[in-house]
Amino acid sequence: MPSTTSGARSDPQDRPPSDAPSTYGAAELARLLHGLRQSQIEWPAEQLLKDLHLAGSYHPSPAQALELEAYGLILGIGTEPASALQRLRRARELQQLAKTLKASLAEAATWRVMHTLESLLQLFPASLHSAGMAASLYLQEGEDEMAQLMTVQRNSVLFHAEMYEELGTSCRQLLEEGTPLPPAFRHRILGGAGAAGAAFSLGIRAADDAGFERHLEDSIRLHREALALAEAHGLDALASVSLTNLAIVEATRGNAELSCALMQEVERRPEVDPNRPGWKEWHRYCSVLVRALQDEDGWQALMDAARDYMQQGLNRVAVRDACLHAVKRLGRRCGRMGDALWASERLNELQQASCRKLANTLSDTMDAVLERPHLIHEREALAQRGSDLENSLAQRNAELSEALARLQSEVAIRQATEVALQKAHDELEEQVRHRSAQLEQAMRTLMQQEKQLALSRMVAGMAHEMNTPLDNARMGASLIGERARQLRMHLARQTLRRSELDDLLVQLDGGSDLIDRGLARVAQLVQRFKTLGHSNEMQDRSEMDLSALIQLSASSWHQALLESGVNLRLNLPVQCLYRGDPQDIEQVLQQLLENSLIHGFRDGRQGTIWIDLSVESLEDTTQAAGTGPRGDSSAAPAVRICWRDDGVGIAGEHLPRVFEPFYTTQLGRTGVGLGLTSVHKLVVERMAGELTLQSQPGQGTVVCIRLPMNFQEV
Repeated sequence: MPSTTSGARSDPQDRPPSDAPSTYGAAELARLLHGLRQSQIEWPAEQLLKDLHLAGSYHPSPAQALELEAYGLILGIGTEPASALQRLRRARELQQLAKTLKASLAEAATWRVMHTLESLLQLFPASLHSAGMAASLYLQEGEDEMAQLMTVQRNSVLFHAEMYEELGTSCRQLLEEGTPLPPAFRHRILGGAGAAGAAFSLGIRAADDAGFERHLEDSIRLHREALALAEAHGLDALASVSLTNLAIVEATRGNAELSCALMQEVERRPEVDPNRPGWKEWHRYCSVLVRALQDEDGWQALMDAARDYMQQGLNRVAVRDACLHAVKRLGRRCGRMGDALWASERLNELQQASCRKLANTLSDTMDAVLERPHLIHEREALAQRGSDLENSLAQRNAELSEALARLQSEVAIRQATEVALQKAHDELEEQVRHRSAQLEQAMRTLMQQEKQLALSRMVAGMAHEMNTPLDNARMGASLIGERARQLRMHLARQTLRRSELDDLLVQLDGGSDLIDRGLARVAQLVQRFKTLGHSNEMQDRSEMDLSALIQLSASSWHQALLESGVNLRLNLPVQCLYRGDPQDIEQVLQQLLENSLIHGFRDGRQGTIWIDLSVESLEDTTQAAGTGPRGDSSAAPAVRICWRDDGVGIAGEHLPRVFEPFYTTQLGRTGVGLGLTSVHKLVVERMAGELTLQSQPGQGTVVCIRLPMNFQEV
C-alpha cells in the first residue's frame, strides 16, 4: 500500500538563483544537507533534487561531498537489481571513506542509503543491520530525531520481508512506548507500511472469511487514525495517502461505492504527487478492483492489471500480491474458478521463487561477504602501521647513536626517548592483541550465523514443500464442496441435465485427483523426512546376492527408464554374496536412479546409466590402503558399487554441499534436496561404508559406494 513520508521541504524564497551558487554557498549547502537528512530519500522533495545537482558548485568539504554523493545514489534507481547492486557496492566504498575521515554524519548517510538499497534487493538482514548502524551514529551526533527516523525505517524492512505479524508487534511497541514522535513519524508507523499495512496484508492472506474481515477492520481503524493525525497537523499529502489506503481496503472488502467516494475525495486534493513511488500502481489497482465489483467488463481489467504487475521489477511486490489475492478471492466467490486457480498458481510460484531466493541469500549473506574484506583490509593496514613504526624506531635509534658519539651529554635524552618508544611499542602490541581478539570473536559469530542459516534453510525447505501440496488439497476440497452444493441445488429444483451432470462429475473427479496428488505428495515428503531420523542400527541383516538384487531392481525400473529415454547397462558378477539389510540397498539404488532421472537427464535429455559391481579381496584392499592400522575398514574385504551416468553433471560450486539436507538447485520444481542426503546416511552411518561423488558439467556423474564385508564388526 502507498507508504507515508517524513519529507521536509525548504522554502523556495530562501534559495539562491541557480546562476549564483557562490554567493550563498556555505549556507545553501548546509540547508540542502539538512533537507536531505530530514526527507525520505526514496522520495525527496522536487526542489531538493534540483539543488542536489547544483551541490558540486558550492565547493563542499570532503565529508559534505561524500554525503551528497551517497544521497545521489538513490536518484533514478529504477527497478533493476543490477543497478541497485552496483550502487550498493559504491555506497559501501563511501562508508569506508567516511569512517576514515571520521565524518559521523556522512557515514550515517551511507548506512542509510545502504539500508534502502539492501531492502530494495531483498537483503533484509543486512538492511536491518544498516538501519541500526545509521541510528547509532545519529544518536552519537545528538541527532535524536534522525535516530528515531531510522528506528521507524526498520519497519519498512519487515513489511517488504512479508513479516507482517512481527511488523504489527513492532509498530504497537513503538506507539505504546510513550516516546514523543513527530507527527509524520507517527503517521508512518500507523499507515500503509506500518501497522495498517500489516493488518491489510494479513487479511488478504487469511484462510477464512472471519480472519479476512477482522484484519481488514483493524486496517481501516488504523488508517482512519492516521488520517485524523495528518489532518490535525496539516499534513495534507499524508492525508491523501491515508484516504487512498482507505479506498483500497474498502474496495478489497467489496464496498465499491464507498471506495469510489474516497478516491474522488483524493482526486480533488491538489497535494497528490503522481510521481510518488507506487502511487500509479495502487491507484490503478483500486480502480480496476472497483470496476470488477461493479460490472463484467471490469473483471478483464482486473486480470490485465494482475498480469501487468507480474512483469514489474523491484519494489512492486505488495501491489502485485494484493491484486493476485483479490483475483483468487473474488474468482472463487463469483464462480470464476479458472482465474482463481491461475492466481493461486501464480502465488505458489512466487512463494517458491521467494524460498529459492531466501535459500541462496541465507547461504552466504551479503553483510558477511562485504565485512570480511573490510576486516582483512584493517588487519593488513594494522600490520603495515606496525612495520612503519618499527622502521621509524630503527631510524631513530641510528640517529641517537650518531648523536651519542658526538655528544655524551645527550645520553639522558636518548634514554628517555627509548623509554617512550618502548611504551609506544607495548601499546601497539596491546592494540594488535585486542584486534586479534575482535577478529576471533567475529569468526565465532560468523560460524554461529552459518549454523543458524543452515537450520533456517532446513525449516524453510520443509515448510515450503509441505505447504504447496496441502494448499492444492484444500483447493480440491473447496472445488468438490462447491460442485456438491451446485448438484444438490439442481437436484432440489429437478433442473439437472445430463450434460451438466457430466460436467459436474468431471470437475468432482478433478478435485478428487488434486486432493489425492496433494496428500500423496505430503505422504512422500513425510516418508523422506522420516528417513533422515532412522536409527543407524541394522534392522534385518541377512545374506543376499547383490547381483540378483540389482537385476531385480533394474527390472522394476523398466517403465521409468523407457519413459525417460534412458538406457541401463549392468556389469555384474555371476554371484556376489553380502550380509546386510536388502531394503537399505534397494533404497540406495532407488534414490540414485531418481537423482539421475530427475537431475541428470532433465528437460528430456537422453543418455545411459551404468552400474558396475565388483568385489575387493583382502589382498586388493591391503595394497590400496597401504599399511593402515588394524581394524581400519578401508583395509577389509569389501564390495564396490559404481553408479555412473552421462547426464548434465553438477557444477563445481555445488559439489561440497550435495549431501546437505534440502540443498537443491530446483527447490519447488522437481527436487526436495533429500535424495543424496538419504544415500549418505544409509551408506556411511547405517552400513559403515564409504561414499564418493565426482562430476563435471556436461560430463555426467559418478557415485562410488564401498561396503565392507564385515562392517558389523568394525
